[in-house]
Amino acid sequence: MDAKDYVVNEVLRDPRRFMVPIYQRKYQWTEAELAPFWHDVVAKADEALEGQPRFQHYMGALILAPGGDGYSVGVTPRIQVVDGQQRLTTFQLFLAALREVAAARGVDGIGASVNNYLFNQTMSGDIDPLARFKLSPTPADRTLVHDIIELKREGLQAKYREYYFQNGTLRAGAAPTPLAAYHRLYDRINDYVLYGLADVDQREIGDEPDGDTDPTLGANRLHALLQALLSHMKLVVISLGEGDDAQVIFETLNSKGKPLLAMDLVRNNIFHRAESQGEAAEGLYKRLWGTFEEPFWEQIAPRARPSRPRIDHFLSHVLMAQTGTATSMRELYAEYRAFARPKGKPRFERVEDELLALTRYAPAYRTLEGEGDSSSPLTWLGTKLAAWEITSAYPVAFQVEEAGLNPSEAKLIYRMLYSYVVRRAICGLTNKNLNGVFQRLASRFLRDGPSADVFAQTFADQTGPAVRFPSDDELRVAILSNPLYIWFSKGGRLPDILWEFELASRSKFSEAMARPENLWIEHVMPKAWDTHWPLSDGRILDRSSNDPALSLAIAERDRIIHTVGNLTLTTDSLNISLSNGGFEAKKAALEDESLLALNKWFSSRSSWDETAILERGRHLAERAVAIWPTPAAAVTA
Repeated sequence: MDAKDYVVNEVLRDPRRFMVPIYQRKYQWTEAELAPFWHDVVAKADEALEGQPRFQHYMGALILAPGGDGYSVGVTPRIQVVDGQQRLTTFQLFLAALREVAAARGVDGIGASVNNYLFNQTMSGDIDPLARFKLSPTPADRTLVHDIIELKREGLQAKYREYYFQNGTLRAGAAPTPLAAYHRLYDRINDYVLYGLADVDQREIGDEPDGDTDPTLGANRLHALLQALLSHMKLVVISLGEGDDAQVIFETLNSKGKPLLAMDLVRNNIFHRAESQGEAAEGLYKRLWGTFEEPFWEQIAPRARPSRPRIDHFLSHVLMAQTGTATSMRELYAEYRAFARPKGKPRFERVEDELLALTRYAPAYRTLEGEGDSSSPLTWLGTKLAAWEITSAYPVAFQVEEAGLNPSEAKLIYRMLYSYVVRRAICGLTNKNLNGVFQRLASRFLRDGPSADVFAQTFADQTGPAVRFPSDDELRVAILSNPLYIWFSKGGRLPDILWEFELASRSKFSEAMARPENLWIEHVMPKAWDTHWPLSDGRILDRSSNDPALSLAIAERDRIIHTVGNLTLTTDSLNISLSNGGFEAKKAALEDESLLALNKWFSSRSSWDETAILERGRHLAERAVAIWPTPAAAVTA
């Protein structure tokens, strides 16, 4: 038996036939297996676009055995796949999908490159027509997988029309697993080329298909995906000899033990070194590492991507806070080793110092996750970041906490972090670059020390559309015109915005009521406004009318009712009949049932129309400028 690691390119480039035995399972990878594979590839593609990835990623083991028919001159060698056929098949489906996306988008060169890893150059002695395929799956899947590799999408739809709707969409629930996997991969590759995102559901308001408007960028993303799979993914290839028991090895590698987390590997590495250096490993474990043995750290981090235990995300945040550089969640252990021994030399003189460098951030992390002192500025920041489902600012918060700034300056930095996130969201600017933005801020804090002035200077230097801090005028226009209810109808973002307006609406004499657990977002002019809410000129809605002016008025109302000027909060859901009734009924309900200062605005109004919505919108826009300040305004205030 021989075991070596190889990049995927080295596994697939040589002319040979990978034969899956008849007794092996059919292809079974569904979304549960495809999603982690896809995220691993995209992580490396992103790194390739930014520069050469620092580490290669291990995809698992591939167990190969002699093909059984010996070696023949002029015949493509056959190799039996004892284990790893699901992974090999996925590689082939991915490459076929990548090739088709490239062809559909007119990207030359990729198709020919990909075919080198899908097909063999047949030899003179090859009499089997299937010798041209690198992979021959189990017979139950063989024809379909080979068709996916050989046919274009149109050809697949024609041959397997029973699995497609008339519009060409796959009948996902009815399609065989390899065909469904191919389409999932095709769609994900195409979306990545268009948006540069691993998942479509990561898209934010303002994300445009830049890979469509910039074909060079789209082509670069395709090449990066191909490079990621072929050059930055590794397999441990175990080649068995004639006397090796393939089944024993297969069962050993596929035992159902609990997989190790990255932090498990870090712990083992640290305490192995502690023992070898003569430090009191057991005492260090109890005194410093013990905090990580609590169930809290094994729980899946609720707002972080990818879905991993808190302990792994914590380690990633610590590494960024300590180094100012981005870390790969998929190579965390390699990242940690590079951190602990930069350029092969120990960063820490003693293991105890190394442990202290890790554990000192644990209280800050727990506070950000909602387990700290409820009155601290860091708890406030954690609550805000939770509402916006953002954890990429944690390393910056670690640095601020460690610096021991006075509470007012720390709170000012936290307010500016929060302001940056909210301003960009309200203005419809993408938040997909937040990881890079906060990494640059962490790097600057590491160099110059955390302070409000350094924060302001860092963002003064960031003027590109993907990173800039929106101006006051831009925020005012966004408050008046952007349909925030539609954009943020799910989750805690819109309630957070409106609650900030509630706090800003209170006078010094207002009762200091804490935020209720359940807040309801209410349209003052309801979404169903047709019956009780005439247009500003007194006309009742007639959507069947052909009057262009009326159609414009209806469209404008349908838009403006979802802007902030028409939204408020209630502590209980209004009766549906009152909610959709006229303004007098709505106003009475708000006066009778609401204790919120935000709703006092309506008591003096006799009517509610577009003009009233804009008036309130302008009022809230001025409040927004103060609630979410620019760094320059915050620092000089």
